[in-house]
Amino acid sequence: MQNPPKTEQAVLVIVFSEDRKSILLIKRDDVRLYAFAGGAVDMQDSSFEEAARREFLEETGYEIKILRKIALYSPFGPFSRTTHFFEATIIGGSATLSKETREVRFFLLDALPKNLVPLYHDLIKDALDPCCPSEKPMPRLYWIRDWKFVYNPFIFVPFLWGRLRWWLTNKPLFK
Repeated sequence: MQNPPKTEQAVLVIVFSEDRKSILLIKRDDVRLYAFAGGAVDMQDSSFEEAARREFLEETGYEIKILRKIALYSPFGPFSRTTHFFEATIIGGSATLSKETREVRFFLLDALPKNLVPLYHDLIKDALDPCCPSEKPMPRLYWIRDWKFVYNPFIFVPFLWGRLRWWLTNKPLFK
């Protein structure tokens, strides 16, 4: 009997300005949405914190210190993944673009970009909540709440294609 595929693990990092009125966001090159820096945990990462530091450096050019783990979000199906969400502070480096990043900059919390990943509004609330539970389910239909996301083929199709590719490579087609 074949072992079930492991759930893909991911990390996301939020960095606040010193006054906690702004957050650092990247503009993703693939879907042109603003997002937190983060990504998949690689086999060479010794911890989720190390994965968060590596992904943040790769996507922003900044070195960070992890301040706390905000939450662990459990997936709800094949189009989501287990996500470790961290708060960090910048300790070095400078804003640098990568093959995944078109822009790196701070945005005021009351003036976030319109093309922010829809789920991130909930994650920002969690980051600001000192009583946020440490383990939470990923909001089920986060992308359906924002119809611009669903009906924009330049955003939605690459998102679904990426999740479908992951699902096909991790799920046996026949038992």
